[in-house]
Amino acid sequence: MEKDHTKKKKRWIKTRRQKYLFLSSITTVLILVAIVLVNVLTVYITDRYPVTIDLTPEKVFQLTDQSKEYIENLSAPVSIQVMTSEENFMASGEYYVQAHSVIEQYEKYSDQITLEYVDLLENPSLASAYEDVQIGDIIVSSGNRSQTLTAYDLFNVESGSYYGNYITSSRAEQAMTSAIMNVTSETQVKAGALTGHSEQYPDGFVQLLENNNFEVVSVSPATEEIPEDIDVLIWVAPINDPDQDVLDKLDAFLSDNEEKTLLYFADTTQPVLPRLEAFLEKWGIAVEPSSVIETDNRKIINSNPYFSTTQIENTELTDTMTDISIPLTMPFARPLDTVFETNMDISTSVLLQSSETTSVIPYESESDLENWTPEEYGPFSLAILSKKSFEDGKTSQIVAYGSSVSLSDSLLSSGSFSNADYYLSVLNTLTHRENVIAIQSKTLGGQELGLNTAQVFLIGLSFMIAVPIITLGFGMYLWLKRRNA
Repeated sequence: MEKDHTKKKKRWIKTRRQKYLFLSSITTVLILVAIVLVNVLTVYITDRYPVTIDLTPEKVFQLTDQSKEYIENLSAPVSIQVMTSEENFMASGEYYVQAHSVIEQYEKYSDQITLEYVDLLENPSLASAYEDVQIGDIIVSSGNRSQTLTAYDLFNVESGSYYGNYITSSRAEQAMTSAIMNVTSETQVKAGALTGHSEQYPDGFVQLLENNNFEVVSVSPATEEIPEDIDVLIWVAPINDPDQDVLDKLDAFLSDNEEKTLLYFADTTQPVLPRLEAFLEKWGIAVEPSSVIETDNRKIINSNPYFSTTQIENTELTDTMTDISIPLTMPFARPLDTVFETNMDISTSVLLQSSETTSVIPYESESDLENWTPEEYGPFSLAILSKKSFEDGKTSQIVAYGSSVSLSDSLLSSGSFSNADYYLSVLNTLTHRENVIAIQSKTLGGQELGLNTAQVFLIGLSFMIAVPIITLGFGMYLWLKRRNA
């Protein structure tokens, strides 16, 4: 009897062990399957939705809320084609890795956007479909409209003395969001670059405007009427004095219409232009025949006394600037002056000024700079806004700047100066543009995670105490359970 009981007990123990081993095996298999499924699901989610964590203080690898809100409400399909392989694009450096992270999020935040990396070396026929497309360019298109972005659009680039050009910061998000707005927008502000008087043609400025959803055409008022659909005229340092007929057309453009703007840029190479200068004085703006020069060596840029930073005196037109703290510069500028503050329906205000340590040097003294002695000091006006008010409260205006060099390609593409940002803000404000998105350039490298002392303490406490206690407790639970089995 006792023998049978012993056999039954052994069979029960054996059966229990087999059952335990079976359950343990099933549990192990289920855990492994669950781990595989979680990994597969994680890969799918991270490919389809933006769930990455950006620990950089400025969130340089993420889209801003402005871009997210805009692209989430897109109603037209947009195609983004990067003209190189994904591997080659990211291999170009850390800023390209950042741009890659930013670009791929557009597809994840909007069902209307598709992203494709196309190796031009393997698809040379695709290059013929677009004008002057190069390896690494990005083509943003919607319907029959497209815009091509180059590295100079994605990044702020500086010229180094020893290492050639180098990237100082990224504006990938600003460029991408602007391009999407350009190709999907139903309306455009139209600007006219004035020609016919040996003016400078501002190629870099025109490109900047076109990249930000402006339509730019050439207008020659000496041979044609100014089109009625023009919103802004741009006149850069004419050498020949316009005749009265041209000036009458400009006056009619501003006086007979509301919400029209003339941007005028002076230059130290201009001769005396009595008719043009009289026209500007009628609007309360005087352009002096001299050059602004900085006398404080600490404020001089590139060892050039004609090249220094400029102070924003009036923030009326800076509403859409991304960062007003980045310096602005008006190199080789002519000083301006207000003829009056108010005269009938026209009023003037100073927008930009030189520093208090600047002086002015007459043209005839520039050749003998070493023997020149300053006679007066600044600040001097470098930009003046003149407004003509209408009965309904609307205005038209002339904005005069003392420096045409401030529109140079190198300054507009520089991350060290805010010239491009400033001029876009001026035009955005004066033309009452809607859906304007201003995104700051982002800098990489050598930054902390941005954690305060309390956060560092909590994270350290978690890893040093909480995680070990939880692990030890779970291990003890399993040991006791198996011991009593």
